Amino acid sequence: MKKPNYNDNWSQSVKLLYKHDMEEFWDKSLVPNKWNQYQNLLNTYKALVPDKRKLDILDVGCAQGTLALILAEKGHKVTAVDLRQESLDYAQSRYEKGEIEFIQQNVLEAKLEKSYDLVFANQLIEHLVYPEKMVNTLKKMLKPGGKLIVATPNHSYSKCKLPTFTELGNPKDWEEKQFTADGDGHFFAYTTEELETIFEQCGIQNINCSLFETPFISGHMKLRYLHKFLPFKVLKVLDSIVLSLPFMRKRLSHQIVISGTTISEAVKP
Repeated sequence: MKKPNYNDNWSQSVKLLYKHDMEEFWDKSLVPNKWNQYQNLLNTYKALVPDKRKLDILDVGCAQGTLALILAEKGHKVTAVDLRQESLDYAQSRYEKGEIEFIQQNVLEAKLEKSYDLVFANQLIEHLVYPEKMVNTLKKMLKPGGKLIVATPNHSYSKCKLPTFTELGNPKDWEEKQFTADGDGHFFAYTTEELETIFEQCGIQNINCSLFETPFISGHMKLRYLHKFLPFKVLKVLDSIVLSLPFMRKRLSHQIVISGTTISEAVKP
């Protein structure tokens, strides 16, 4: 993957994308806790992708395309979709090798010509007030037995002050806030129970929901100061200890990742 070259003619949104990219992926010295947080996020996603065979993978809401590009470089065939063409242009500027296609579409209206073994929807569902529509749309893009993976902030996290999805009430009252970008656009968050219910209602099988990213990794609660002195491996050990304790895991995990599969052809009625 190539490091992008800064262009002063970029729009402000692309300049912000570049800033995040530098802090999260290219230069750990800029903001160490952001770099550690993003590496942990990528490692969490990559651990869910089997390496034994080449997969057809769809990454929706790909933003700067880091995950999609990494998966393509690992030998998978990747389709990267985002609502914003300028984000895709930025992602393409980082391309170096691998099979990847960039497509500008709204995920709720996406009509792709192929089906996939694996679909990622990372940090996207919290911007949608009709999550079941997204899950059903992506489910239709999966091959029989294919897996859908969704990651989103955890409402039960102790620092979260937002309402839950259920507490929003009528989704129509919030439609204008959909598709807002970045964390500043969050206006609610999901609980694990809400996500599991949505997956079940959409007919997703083999549901697995887990929590990750404690303050030892995110740097929240002023633990970011530790990131200047402690290596990532040490922070990860401390993070793992917290995640091993059920009550602390729920209250101190910033992120949720939920996955599930479609019905395989072998078990269809």
